This record gives sequence, structure tokens and C-alpha cells, in this order.
Amino acid sequence: MERSGVNVLLIGESERGCWQLTRRLEKRGCRWWFASTMEEVRSLVDQRPFRLVLSTRPVTQRSPLTDLLSGSDCNVFYSYPIEDSSLWLRAVRDGETWLEAAALRPGEFASALDEIVAELGSTVPA
Repeated sequence: MERSGVNVLLIGESERGCWQLTRRLEKRGCRWWFASTMEEVRSLVDQRPFRLVLSTRPVTQRSPLTDLLSGSDCNVFYSYPIEDSSLWLRAVRDGETWLEAAALRPGEFASALDEIVAELGSTVPA
């Protein structure tokens, strides 16, 4: 399978908790890294550019993560737990805070993730 060249940063409590995302990303040819603390996030962001960040923690306008990634061409989504599921929301689009976030159910987000990775992969320089 040809690699899309999309670097993805996953942020959460444990890497094990992101297994469905990592499997989907690997199928799409993405390279991914995992961080559980802000220090790890900073270290990884200093080492390489990320086009996509997926967080299992809420990301707000005043979040250190938003500040760290502002001005980049990064896209940030986060999950928000509800009852026995979660909703996915976009916090940053192409480095700009995104206030028009529609909430996506897990199945909707999976489809949207495939489209986003394809779009980002087509804009990665060869």
C-alpha cells in the first residue's frame, strides 16, 4: 500500500485506548505517534510537523494544544464523551481555531476521517 505521507498525532490516556483509530490510520497509510502528556506533545511537535491531531481529551480555544498548533497547517479533532459513546468535534482547521464544529458520531467520524486523510494525503509534497 502506498503511504499517504500524513503524520498524525494521537493524544489520550493510553495508546491501548486508541487502537481503533490506529488501525484505521494504518489502513490509510498514515504514520502516527502517541502522546499522553503535554510535554510529550510538545516534544513530538518540535520533532516533526503534524497535519492531523486526534485527541480523546477536549480541546478548547484556550487550550495549550491550540496555542501550540496555531499558525500551522494542522487539523485537530477531539472526542467528547456522552453517555455510553462519544462525539467528535473539530477544534482547528488548517491552523485556525474552528468554531463551526458539527458534532460527529463515531461512525460518521470514521467516514469523515477517511475523507480528511485522503484530502491531506493529496496535498503532501512528494
